Amino acid sequence: MIYIALTGLARHVMKELTAARVRTLEIRSPNNFFALLNLQPGDRIFLTESSALDIVPGTGGLIASIRALQTITHRTVQSSEDYYEEREAQAARAQLQLVGVGRVRKITNFEPGTTLMLDVDEVRYCDAR
Repeated sequence: MIYIALTGLARHVMKELTAARVRTLEIRSPNNFFALLNLQPGDRIFLTESSALDIVPGTGGLIASIRALQTITHRTVQSSEDYYEEREAQAARAQLQLVGVGRVRKITNFEPGTTLMLDVDEVRYCDAR
């Protein structure tokens, strides 16, 4: 099945999702942020610790369903007598529910400026290699 991928996630995040089966992530990475903009609650995604450039056929990860999704803005203000600086950064919060374990079959889209799309097989415990 074809999934949009979130890449470069921390190992402890993957372990917590596996243990708790539901976890909310705050995504600030630009490539993962833009990937989430194309999704809706109920869609499934593929999560992996590997960076986008390191994904090859056989790369393992988790398949999760999006339960809730929101975009948030962080605002930072710094000032002194001489200057005033205001910065904004956007992030996405996604509540994910674990569906299963997956393994990449092939990369279907890895064009610059687009989301990474992977053909992923769901791995059952009896299929593990």
